[in-house]
Amino acid sequence: MVKIHDTLDLERGPWVNDKWWVSQYNFVQENELNTAGRKVEFHDSTLRDGEQAAGVAFNKADKLHIARLLDKAGVQYIEAGFPAVSEADQKTIEAIVQEGLDAKITVLSRATVGDIELAHKLGVWGAIIELPASYPRLKYQFGWEEEQVIKKTLDALYLAKEKGLYAYLFMIDSTRGRYGFMEKLLKSAVTEGIVDRVSLVDTNGCINPTGMRFLAQQVKGWIGDIPLEVHCHNDMGLAVANSLTAVEAGANSIASTLNGLGQRAGNAPTEELAVAAQLLYGCETGIDFKALYEVAKEVQQMSKWQFPPNKPVSGDGIYTWEAGIPTAALMKNPHTVEPVQPEVFGRSHKIVLGKKSGKANVIWKLDELGFAKPTDEVIAELVQAVKNRAVEKNGPLTDEEYVEILNAAGIERV
Repeated sequence: MVKIHDTLDLERGPWVNDKWWVSQYNFVQENELNTAGRKVEFHDSTLRDGEQAAGVAFNKADKLHIARLLDKAGVQYIEAGFPAVSEADQKTIEAIVQEGLDAKITVLSRATVGDIELAHKLGVWGAIIELPASYPRLKYQFGWEEEQVIKKTLDALYLAKEKGLYAYLFMIDSTRGRYGFMEKLLKSAVTEGIVDRVSLVDTNGCINPTGMRFLAQQVKGWIGDIPLEVHCHNDMGLAVANSLTAVEAGANSIASTLNGLGQRAGNAPTEELAVAAQLLYGCETGIDFKALYEVAKEVQQMSKWQFPPNKPVSGDGIYTWEAGIPTAALMKNPHTVEPVQPEVFGRSHKIVLGKKSGKANVIWKLDELGFAKPTDEVIAELVQAVKNRAVEKNGPLTDEEYVEILNAAGIERV
């Protein structure tokens, strides 16, 4: 961390290197963040919560492939599925366990003897034991009293520990839970010494970052040294912000899915969180960004879902440029117009020729396609020809259309 002052060298610090240049204000002492150098782990739930997206179904081969790629990317925990769904899911989970990956394998389990014994039978490392924590769910969905939930929770955690499982307490809809109830529940589990990790869950994506900071701080205070995980949904577009706010408040790990895949508005995207945690917060993630991008793209194809081209990190169009002024800046120094260089993800720039393009675009494409650079006067004519064609077709030019213009202008290949 640095202290802000007018003579601060903006080209030297944790915010800048040859691969990225982010804001120096992320790392000043005055913002009182204590995240720099902290280890933050990732618990990817694509194979379970991601698959809950309507219409998405991964087969056994898909899941094994995704698990291997997540492991290659350095993701520390992989939620392999919900065994109670089907026998096929159980066989897939067992196959993932038998891969012998470095990542620890977990499954979702209800607080029942059958689910926990099944998790143990499949040989997974950890059981994510889910129980409702919110007032609306207890009253209107389950019809349970709070004391019933506490007893069910303790019984399930005891059984998980007896079976040698790493025991997660996954509090469904925590962000709408009654304060006193959650305090009693968590303190009881901690006192009994039967919980290994607590998951703070914004199931309905309905908390804002200020509320998340308060709640995460309270939960961390109740559980002490027990690791805290945050699991956020994206109904209000705040899953990333809330996850990172929980990290600010002391969360040790983040549950997420690739590309934010999940039911309704989806989950917090693993690839976006990993990049932000490391680049903006200075956390140690242990994630290989190139490998993570690779698996994110694989999941896009396997899920058959359509993702916007401007989606952060994994969108097809985030390194595509058409407008002339930023393209000119890109040619001078890409740090001027991009926070992270595409090489970080094994990607490259793509320049498009359209009605907003200028000299820089025309010159870039000349070089890319192997044509000689003409005089400034001819370049200006090419710019106008490109604009005219783009307006005429109401879209960007293909390389073939640009070559037609170059041939008509008598420009030769190098």
